[in-house]
Amino acid sequence: MLDSGANITKNRTPAMPIGRRFSTILLALLAAAALCGSAGAQVTSGNAFTITGVDVDTTGADALKARDQAVREAKRRAVGMLVERMVAPEDRKKVPPVDDARLEGMIRGVEFAKERSSANRFSGTLNVVFAADQVKSWLSEAGISLAETVARPALLIPLWKDKDGVEPLDDRNAWRDAWTKLDTSGSAVPLTVVRGDQLDQNAASVEEVYVGDVAALTRLNERYRMPTIIVAIVEGDKDSGALTVGGYRYDTQTGARSDLDKTTVPAAAQLADAAGKIQAKLDADWRGMAVVRRDSQDTMDVVVPIQALGDWVQVRQRLGSIPAIKGFVVRTLESDHADLRVDYYGTSDQLQQTLAQAGLSLTKDGDSWRLQVR
Repeated sequence: MLDSGANITKNRTPAMPIGRRFSTILLALLAAAALCGSAGAQVTSGNAFTITGVDVDTTGADALKARDQAVREAKRRAVGMLVERMVAPEDRKKVPPVDDARLEGMIRGVEFAKERSSANRFSGTLNVVFAADQVKSWLSEAGISLAETVARPALLIPLWKDKDGVEPLDDRNAWRDAWTKLDTSGSAVPLTVVRGDQLDQNAASVEEVYVGDVAALTRLNERYRMPTIIVAIVEGDKDSGALTVGGYRYDTQTGARSDLDKTTVPAAAQLADAAGKIQAKLDADWRGMAVVRRDSQDTMDVVVPIQALGDWVQVRQRLGSIPAIKGFVVRTLESDHADLRVDYYGTSDQLQQTLAQAGLSLTKDGDSWRLQVR
């Protein structure tokens, strides 16, 4: 970068004074902070949970009564789906019954995504919106920890690499079939399998997706608008021999990337089981980050080392995506570090685990805590 007032000679460009260079970096950091919110802004979670895609088919004395019955059934089904997605399996047996009056008090509205009615029948797909505070109150009375975010949908891209290279996105193989047949509608991470048609192929090549080219993944995701992309990769011969299963997960909102655990399956016939295990791990990982244990909360002062502007932006974005973070305040912001005061739910050990799943490393450095992108 050049000083706008500097004279440039043929052989030498004057260096920016150290003070000027420091000021420029600090101004850029402050500008980034302004884009993410003021330095004293509190980062909080939303106040509603939405359950989409509740299918109903009811009959009644007339069309209006059939419609009313469908709405009642949709609300009951939606609260069951809410529990499946927000409550850990081991806690579901503790979920208390909910009567009609309390259920109505938890619901903020019902949206008709699709509907069809006749003289005495109604069928359709409804979306039900719950008030977050009322849901939390209902479950917390039974001592149940819950996910602050209902679901984290993801785009699933199945790839197969054999001795000839990576197969096309639209290749119809046992790996794609395994994911297409897998029902993830009740999961905390519902999956949409990439279409793989010409539009997708124009957006990104399989080689770019295989290596995790961020620009290519971004182009491909413009069509799907998913917060997470899962690239599930099988390597090996399609017709015989053992296969290696792995891949990676990419968060489109924070830029965090993590590898999927690698496993070996003896043959293509076991790929459906491998897909199910990957999905179960994705579900468990997301619940681990989204479930907030409100029985305790604390405050922690952390230092964020800054080597480049992107370091600070990523930390802020990722902190803002974690429900266990009640809020944070930027106390000081310098060119090489930021000092934060973080309010969080749970213990410091739980916070470390949650931050790790979001691609952040929280470590003890003497008497202070250090937070940085992994």
